[in-house]
Amino acid sequence: MTPPDERWDGAWAAALDAMELETDQVEQLLRHRDVLETAPVTPVTFTPPEGLGPLPLALADRARRLVQRQLDLSRELTIAMAGNRQQARLVNRLHREAAGAVPVFVDNRT
Repeated sequence: MTPPDERWDGAWAAALDAMELETDQVEQLLRHRDVLETAPVTPVTFTPPEGLGPLPLALADRARRLVQRQLDLSRELTIAMAGNRQQARLVNRLHREAAGAVPVFVDNRT
């Protein structure tokens, strides 16, 4: 039978593994967003396991690094979304200007 401390550490390690996998997938989507515009994207969701209890001290550094990665990704995603909104506004403005333009034909044959 596995001692409770090993099950506890193992459960936390598995939870951090799942979080790292999700973070890796989000990083890949962000890094390759220009290529993936037409590719279907499967949403990534992490659901924390219930009843884990406090984080084992041995995993604290790993958890801190993971949280920092996620914070960095959050900043990058915010910047990317702002850029997308700016591009969408530009496209809408250009579309409105083009829609309001009246074609003019000049017959310069004499």
